[in-house]
Amino acid sequence: MTFVNAVKTGFRNALVFSGRSRRPDYWWFFLFAFAGAFVISIIEAMLLGAGSHLLTRLFQLVVFVPFLAVAMRRLQDTGKPGWWILPPTAIVIITAIVAGSVMRRALAGVIDRPEGVSDAEMVAASASPALLGGLLLAQVLAGALIIWWMSRPSQRGANVYGPEPRVRGTKS
Repeated sequence: MTFVNAVKTGFRNALVFSGRSRRPDYWWFFLFAFAGAFVISIIEAMLLGAGSHLLTRLFQLVVFVPFLAVAMRRLQDTGKPGWWILPPTAIVIITAIVAGSVMRRALAGVIDRPEGVSDAEMVAASASPALLGGLLLAQVLAGALIIWWMSRPSQRGANVYGPEPRVRGTKS
């Protein structure tokens, strides 16, 4: 499967959560989603300023459901239930939002702090190092689990989620 075919297939099957997807399907779509958000964020920062994230967030929303669908099918290709991808994905998303919010408050507090309040007091009030460390650890572990699952080989032959996806070089 080529990069372009994987992206087309990902969007064409955006609402298909059953069946199976091979590793290239997932990893090419992952590259599209990651690189697309990265490039859009750079262009957005150059054109609209560093604080703007509207176009990047919009792109992420557009690719979220197709990416989730291909991830579920990929997990099913390894013989595991596709819904297993939901808890680690939720952990990654929630920890990113919470950590970003805490850091944004901490930085805003340091910049706009009231008179007589020290930097240490502002950071302590806004961002507990233990909280940020726990969020980082949860995100790294959840991300590592997703990477490990998605890198597993396909289950040979048919499984409960359907027939083995067509392998390159064979005709169906």
